[in-house]
Amino acid sequence: MTEDMDTVRGLSGPGPRLPTAAVAAWRRVLGEAHVLTGPEDRAAAGRCTFPAPLPAAVLRPADAAQTRDCLRIAHRHGIRVHPVSTGRNWGYGSGCPPTDHIVVLRLARLDRILGHDEQLGLVTVEPGVTFGQLAGALRRRSSHLLPPSTGAGGGTSVLANALQRGIGQGPYQDMASHLRRLEVVRPDGSRLSTGPGPGPALTGLFLQGGPGVVVSAELWLHPRPGLTRTVVFRLPDQRRLPETVDAARRLLQRTSGGVAVSLWNRARLAAQLLPAPRSHPPEPFDGPWTGHAQLWADDPRALDLLHESVLRAFAPYADHWDTGDAAALDAGGPPGGAGPRDSAPGLASAYRHKPGGPLHVPPDRERDPDRDGCGVLWFAPLLPMTGTRAAAVLRLVERIMTDRGVEPCLALRLGARDLHCVAGLFWDRDEPGGDVRALECRRELVRRCARVGVHPYRPVLGEDLGDAGNPGSRLLLDQMASALDPRGVLRAPPGRGADR
Repeated sequence: MTEDMDTVRGLSGPGPRLPTAAVAAWRRVLGEAHVLTGPEDRAAAGRCTFPAPLPAAVLRPADAAQTRDCLRIAHRHGIRVHPVSTGRNWGYGSGCPPTDHIVVLRLARLDRILGHDEQLGLVTVEPGVTFGQLAGALRRRSSHLLPPSTGAGGGTSVLANALQRGIGQGPYQDMASHLRRLEVVRPDGSRLSTGPGPGPALTGLFLQGGPGVVVSAELWLHPRPGLTRTVVFRLPDQRRLPETVDAARRLLQRTSGGVAVSLWNRARLAAQLLPAPRSHPPEPFDGPWTGHAQLWADDPRALDLLHESVLRAFAPYADHWDTGDAAALDAGGPPGGAGPRDSAPGLASAYRHKPGGPLHVPPDRERDPDRDGCGVLWFAPLLPMTGTRAAAVLRLVERIMTDRGVEPCLALRLGARDLHCVAGLFWDRDEPGGDVRALECRRELVRRCARVGVHPYRPVLGEDLGDAGNPGSRLLLDQMASALDPRGVLRAPPGRGADR
């Protein structure tokens, strides 16, 4: 570049260099307070649960118009930008950029609920709208709609979770499938809208980092069920896991709705239930695997029939049955949770190796794994829903993690045809060598599982999973990205970066 440069000093020596004209233009659009270039601001924005690059700067637009102007400036000067919502993508990259010398576009100030259609079951949200905010708004409006939820707590972004193909609770097993319409700003500042209409659906182009910044999304919501129930059961024998997976497949293929089933291995459950790593779970949860079924229906007889179906499906393989209320469709996490009033049960496992485990953070303080130095990485492969195949891959995952000195903490979300495995790598970032060991372990998981045709459905920051796609599909996506983002504002051009 031939323009004057504005040097942003890092924590140790010179930081990234940004064009003075671009920084000045952003400040005119956003105001001085919302263009962050100082070392402390960059360090705060670069906090993560594993080693990650610091942003060159952080831009905080207040609305879609400011977002458009920020992108136009970046496009004009050829500056890479990485959009984040609330920045709470813990275990996948938090709010950090994928590589050095990238400006983070933080959209947390876009926090309005733009639409609510009670009859059609639709809401329109901006990126900064959190699960807790949406639930509160629906409650104040006496809505009959069920708010989506995840185990990461109420402070995470609804829109970002859906765009990243997150997994929700109850009927929200696949959050991306609930996206109906997206409003997108392209890298050059032009706008487009996806949604129902003739021709191919365009929403998928913008999942997990596409050639545009999503500034609002319309989502389908489910009616709140009249009745709910949970069923918890123990698998006392590891050898029965393949049969249990096959039983779940048959159950879910024959059931039109109202059932969600997950399995948690002993280590993963202990990570969320217990105050210390070496403690042992209570007897109902001390088997190799613990099953958790969520049931919902409007009619008592329909709920009873679902309950009976679950009992029939798993009775040959399970014991220690427990049935209760599923106050839980509004909150994520495993059976039992980390506490009866836990607002973020899924985050408890992040504190597995911190003093006190899930109790490391006092009940009156919000959990923040980035702030608290928790080491978290997820390896989330998508498996076919067949018991023999799933068990073989799980044995491979467990062996790799154990050989690398990482406790295999596994949770399985069972589906009619696909099984989502979420393997958690947890450590204390204050422990010497912990970061290196965890990163090497995850790289080995990706490499070895790819050999047997198994890939993460949700990549970690900066990860190139080119082997996961058909070569023709990869070529088409690269060509589309080059056409829609020729200056590489939102993603590196093909062959010029690992975060394609």
